Amino acid sequence: MNEAAALCGPDQDYERGHVLRELGELARNALDLKAAQENYEQAVVLLRTAEDRLKFAHTIRHLGDVHAEHQHWLEAERCFVEALEIYRSHHSPVASDFANAVRAHTVLKTETGRREEARALWAEACELYESQGIAAGVEECRRRAGQLG
Repeated sequence: MNEAAALCGPDQDYERGHVLRELGELARNALDLKAAQENYEQAVVLLRTAEDRLKFAHTIRHLGDVHAEHQHWLEAERCFVEALEIYRSHHSPVASDFANAVRAHTVLKTETGRREEARALWAEACELYESQGIAAGVEECRRRAGQLG
């Protein structure tokens, strides 16, 4: 993958951004959060102006996930908000990706003590997961919303 990214020329920003996003995913799966963050950050720069807004939203949400894993809440929230703006304004977002973005932002709200905001977002994520028949997502949303009281 590193070689593929290096082979992409200056007129292939989308392709290079996609490869870097994949490298970020591989690094994150290997628990190398530093490499994951670096790859996602580079991918975000390259994909920010791409026509494929959903690929960008997915990428910046993953960067937010890495920031959240480091408990860098402000940086994570910026990423989640930007991703959600794209999903909410897109004519046909991938519902599972949209649900995962809402879930990520909701976890952040929960972790930072913003219970009322989290409660509303858990309900939204639950609806999205229900629409896709993702039982584990529905169960988590209901359980975590219930824990908020």
